[in-house]
Amino acid sequence: MPAQVPENWTTLNVSKAFGIRGSYPQDLRIKRIYNSKNIYAQWLPSIEEDSREHQGRNKGGKGKRLVIQESLNTDDALEAAKRAVKWVQSKQQAMREIKDQQEGKTTNSLLDYWDPYFRSESKVMETRRNFKKWRRETLRMWSADDYGISNQPWARKSVDLITRSDYEDYFALLEKRARANGKGNGSGSKGEMKTLINKLLVRAENDFAGHRFPSFPPISKQKKQVQHLTLEQWQLLMQTIFELGEGKEGKARTKKQYEALPFNPYNRKCIRNWVDLYDAMALEWFFYLRAEDMCRLRSEWFKRNDSGSWTCFLETAKKDRDLHRTSHYRRDADSYLKRIIGRKPEGYLIFPHMDRPIGNEAESGVLGSLNFLLKAAIEECLPDFPVKERKWTTIRHTAFRLTLEEMPELGVAPDINAFADNGHTSPMQLRDTYLRYIDAEKTAARARRTIKPTPNIRFGGKIKSMKDVKDDD
Repeated sequence: MPAQVPENWTTLNVSKAFGIRGSYPQDLRIKRIYNSKNIYAQWLPSIEEDSREHQGRNKGGKGKRLVIQESLNTDDALEAAKRAVKWVQSKQQAMREIKDQQEGKTTNSLLDYWDPYFRSESKVMETRRNFKKWRRETLRMWSADDYGISNQPWARKSVDLITRSDYEDYFALLEKRARANGKGNGSGSKGEMKTLINKLLVRAENDFAGHRFPSFPPISKQKKQVQHLTLEQWQLLMQTIFELGEGKEGKARTKKQYEALPFNPYNRKCIRNWVDLYDAMALEWFFYLRAEDMCRLRSEWFKRNDSGSWTCFLETAKKDRDLHRTSHYRRDADSYLKRIIGRKPEGYLIFPHMDRPIGNEAESGVLGSLNFLLKAAIEECLPDFPVKERKWTTIRHTAFRLTLEEMPELGVAPDINAFADNGHTSPMQLRDTYLRYIDAEKTAARARRTIKPTPNIRFGGKIKSMKDVKDDD
């Protein structure tokens, strides 16, 4: 029996007391009945799904609604909880079938709209980059065991019979799963699932003209400060990567010199790969690139201006390519870019030896290799840095955060608008992710400088000094 279950219990909420996984009502409970050794399951369906006469009200429909109760034929609490889940799921299915018969509707479920949606959406998405990732993630949301939309009981009933309580139970399932995996309240999963469900409901609108589909429960996002490197940590990490590459980053300035660097296709920790990691770090530092950009960067996208500054024309779409113009904000970019472009004057800039699937560079493994080497370098010089944060997004966060720390006016309009657009993000994202925490730290530092020290109140009464304090025996 779980530790949180008291010895002399009477009623237990199955979800809270046992944490049993699966989709089932959050008010399902088990109860000990005074005149029976067996434990009973109790559940009160929502009015919308209750197929009983008068929705279960006694006194001819004028009294209160009564719970549905069933003996579970066991006196073991944990076993009873497991049986209760299976019982209530079966009960829900039976009620849905009765309701469908009562309403005369047995089709037009989310399952009916899924195939047409997925086929048509795939035709659009296959023309864009990262199609395989989109396909993989969409199928996961739809068919994943336990939490996938298609595995929820309400996905099988007519969409006009889906209730708000169905969504509330589903969001409770997603939140429980997220918390069990240490991922907060599951706001990200809730948002993804809500988006996919709404896309299916859009297809259903023609079949239910005038019907108002129920709203979703609110999604409260838990905001926390993202992990980033301090300037000292950044400098130490770059120095470590330079040393792991045996200083060749500073020596290999031509294509011939770069290709002559020691390289082993079966060992990612080779000299040439460390040089590539150093190049990737520098490009991230100066141009605030997204993780997805690293596998696509090409030498031809970078142009040197007469002033010595550089511009990156970042391609963001596969067809009708829209160029996103990105500039560097740090003056020392020129010397880095000269070396990087000098040794790789054409083609891909990061791990150019790795094959890129046509139109789907994200499947090349470039980002995976960058993260592998980054983790190894951080372990070498910053062993106390959080293991989960040793990833490329942390480097992007570092580039943004340290720039805003060094030049606070970039966080104020109108400069924040230009800075956000330059870095492929939004002013709101900069404020929520970095500026609010920078301001909080500055406020605390200013308060420490301003507020007077707390007066020494230890001595002065009966105890004039430490000599008056008796030692313990």
